[in-house]
Order: sequence, then structure tokens, then C-alpha cells
Amino acid sequence: MSNVFQTLEDTTARGAAGLTAEARETLAQAVCALQTADGGFAGLDGRPDLYFSFFAWLSLRALGEPFDRGRLCAYAETQSRRAKGVDAQCAAILLACEGRRSRRSGWLALGSALLRGEPRAVYGAFLLALATGEVPRWAARWAWRSQRKTVAAGLAERLPTPRLAAGLVLATLAGECGTGLLPVLESRRRAGGGFASADVAEADLLATAVARFACGFGSRGRSPSKVSSVRREGETLSSRTRDDLAFIEACWLDDGLFGASPAALRGDAEHTFYALLALGTCRADHS
Repeated sequence: MSNVFQTLEDTTARGAAGLTAEARETLAQAVCALQTADGGFAGLDGRPDLYFSFFAWLSLRALGEPFDRGRLCAYAETQSRRAKGVDAQCAAILLACEGRRSRRSGWLALGSALLRGEPRAVYGAFLLALATGEVPRWAARWAWRSQRKTVAAGLAERLPTPRLAAGLVLATLAGECGTGLLPVLESRRRAGGGFASADVAEADLLATAVARFACGFGSRGRSPSKVSSVRREGETLSSRTRDDLAFIEACWLDDGLFGASPAALRGDAEHTFYALLALGTCRADHS
């Protein structure tokens, strides 16, 4: 079985560890400043938002920054009673990891979704995989089945990068290489660094993070000749990784948070998490 959530957290923590102490402190303070009186973290409109609270929580865990977990969990518990879709999965992951909810609830949700055919929404299946922690191969194969048909039909080019990335992770969990997704993901790479969410689009931080993470996750089991180079001890960064690092750094805005792109007017908790994830994929794992 594979634990996608643990891999995600390890990669994000590696990204945070690569920052200077001053940079980590600046970033942590900016994220902590988003926590509101009711325990949630503010979204783009300045009001507490469950989705953005989830990414703030992930970012602070990666940065090792203390914060009021009790208030956040109380907020997530209250909001989860009426949350649906992605928001509901975000609450389930947060509460399970904080010991407020059993992982069994994630398994029940995954089984129910599989029976209803919901993994056709591959990103939802990916979030369910995060919520359940350890994912057995049979469940991943079931979730991957409909996505494989999309690839076989030559429709992968129409999919947004986050869905391609989630599909590649599911393919890896299912024991398949997902080679039909790799060329499409690689075509989203931009010459100046970063990945775009669609064919005709500029690079953005979310697409960059999930594409790099999925390619690294999917490289397990592939021959070294097919894996993009990453920095290891005694080696230099590849030119592509240097370009991606420059793009990620350019997304760090004056408010202390990361934004969707260098042109973004303000940063937010979601893209701050994606920045740490992307940075983690650019650093060698010496564990």
C-alpha cells in the first residue's frame, strides 16, 4: 500500500527546509496572520474559508510553525457538517490527521464513491486517496480505470494539468506507468520555467507544483533514462529545475505569501502550500 499524503507532506517539508531561517519565519508569520477569530484561515475575500484553511494548515505543518490547532479543528468540525465535495474532503483529511476523526470514515467515503462511479472525477478520487492514508492497489486500480479510458481515447490533451497530475499519481498507485499522461504533462512546461494548466496558457504555480510532484511520484518504477534529473549530492541542478526555481521564487509576493503567478496582485494560503510543494520537488531527498 502507498501513503500519498505522507509523500506529499514529506515533499512539502523538504521544500520548507530548503528556505533560509529568515524566509521560513517571514512565510510562517504571513500564513499565521490569516487565521481569523473563529479559528479558520482567510480566503481571497478575507473571510474564513475551509478550503484555504486546509492549505494554511498544510503549510504551517511543513514550516513547523506552532498555531492554535484547537480553534482550527473546532472550525473544521463545524464547517464539515455542511461541507460538500472538495471542501468535505479537506475537512476529513485535516480532522483525521489531527486525531479528531477516524481514517475509517475516509475508507467508507472511498468505497461509496467507487461504487457510485465517482472516480470519473479523478481529482475527487485523488483527494479520497489522501483522506484514506494507506491505499491498497486494488482500490487505486478501480479508481484509475475510467481515467485510463480517457488516455486510451487520446483525450488527455484536453484535460487541465491538475487532473493530469492526479491521474498520473493514481496510475502509479495502481501499478501502471501512466506513460500516456507524461508527454501531455511535459508539453505544459514553459520555456521560462514552470508549467501551465492548459495548452494555451501562461505558467502558474499550482500547475508547476502538481506536475513536478506527479512526475516525481510517477518516476518510481520507471527506468532512470526516462526520469527527469533532480539535484543529488555532488550534482548540479538541471537547467529545467533552475528555471522552475526562478519561476517559483518570482511568485513570492510583497505580502509575504505566494501567489498564482508573478503577476498576481496578492498571495494566499493555497499557493503558499503549492510553492513549498514545488520547492520540495526541486530538492534532493537524502532520506
